[in-house]
Amino acid sequence: MRRHITSALLASALVMGTATACQTIWSDQDATTTRGERDPAPRAAPPATDAKGNPAGTSWIGDSVNIGGRAFGEHLRISVLGFVDPAVATGKAAKEPAAGNRRLGVDVTLANVGGKPYDASKATAWVVDDQGKRHAASVTERITTGIPLKWNTVAAGEQTQGWLVFEVPENARITQFFCTLGTTTVSWQLHFPPSR
Repeated sequence: MRRHITSALLASALVMGTATACQTIWSDQDATTTRGERDPAPRAAPPATDAKGNPAGTSWIGDSVNIGGRAFGEHLRISVLGFVDPAVATGKAAKEPAAGNRRLGVDVTLANVGGKPYDASKATAWVVDDQGKRHAASVTERITTGIPLKWNTVAAGEQTQGWLVFEVPENARITQFFCTLGTTTVSWQLHFPPSR
């Protein structure tokens, strides 16, 4: 009799614990956290994940993302080809980063794959460290790996490539690159993709 009561109490405790538990999933490839809590109201299914637990649709170095514009026929393809950390400025006007900081460069290509010019002049870009802190693109000078990217209007069929440079704390571990054009924000993990 005592054994049945103990089993019933244990099963009851497990059910209650499951009903109130909060799940956090961490991936060693990125700083993305997915948190879900049990709720009596039905919710949409969580996004699919790849074999390493990264959200489906995660962009990696070497991946391209297409962005539509405001008007019909405006389409820009953005690719992140690589990054260099630390980045070293070159040229007569080259300055050292502020004390305690280093530079990081991200190699970006913009290709207009639409039928109209694409105005990318109001784009913004930033990187995020493993603590979730944002660091805006701040340096427009040339680095040893190439010239700066210019966010200009890209003509139909035209492609432009360059480096975006960020000044970040010396001890920060940078994990993601983001850019926003209009109302669209896209991001890349600053890692090479896991084997697919």
